[in-house]
Amino acid sequence: MRCHAYLIRSERYLDIEEVLLHQLATASREQVLDLIGRDFRRVELLSGEWRLLFTQPRVHEAYRPTIGTPQRRVARMMAAPDQLAPLVNTLWQHEIRDRWRAITFGLQHLTCALPLASGLVGAVFVEEPDAWLSAEPTHEILAIHPDVFALIGTQIRKLAEEGDWPQMARLAADHCDSSVEFTSDKWIGLREQSAARAPALVRYMDGYLTPPELHESVVAAMRQMLDAHAQPSLDAWLRVHADRARYALVFRDMRRERSRASAPLLVATG
Repeated sequence: MRCHAYLIRSERYLDIEEVLLHQLATASREQVLDLIGRDFRRVELLSGEWRLLFTQPRVHEAYRPTIGTPQRRVARMMAAPDQLAPLVNTLWQHEIRDRWRAITFGLQHLTCALPLASGLVGAVFVEEPDAWLSAEPTHEILAIHPDVFALIGTQIRKLAEEGDWPQMARLAADHCDSSVEFTSDKWIGLREQSAARAPALVRYMDGYLTPPELHESVVAAMRQMLDAHAQPSLDAWLRVHADRARYALVFRDMRRERSRASAPLLVATG
């Protein structure tokens, strides 16, 4: 899930501030946007960007953002025109900017917009519409650069522990270097071929995530079981992308996303 930062003229912000203070965490997205009105600048933050920003200690302490649950997916925060300093100082702190550079996209636009607008605008952060949940899920292997994984790996694991597989997949997809998609037949074939030729790969797939330290082992298992004619997309990824970095790999089995798939997930044991 991504998040939108709405920069609102200070006059409008002050008109709605009291209502926002009481309702931002609980109101529907549509109600919040109705309050914001039509005069704003919007900046989109990718799934990992807003999570890093909201959990940064200075920002969290100053604004107490609301981060939802798998049952109610929200990402909310507000910063008044005269209270932007913690947000601006965080975004412009060199150590943080350098550390976050690997995933920065919308944050760069937000960073450039806010200093010039200090005192002139307030900021309201609201999650994107839930239309992304209606996208057809797919089986995938997603490769995440180690520098990126160092920033979002904890969040990936947290979402998996909560069983929020759709959000985990969205987070990984927003920040992966490359990916391989599989039809259901080819995914099942991959498991069957792995069980026969490289059983370790089945365990990696069932574990949903392998860290960068295991990259060589996972790639070796893939090459051990690979039938290039049966899995041409994986063969291409191994030839073109696999050796570019020691990637963390996310194995997205769409059967985990139970609300949108009916086939059972059978986990290998032993």
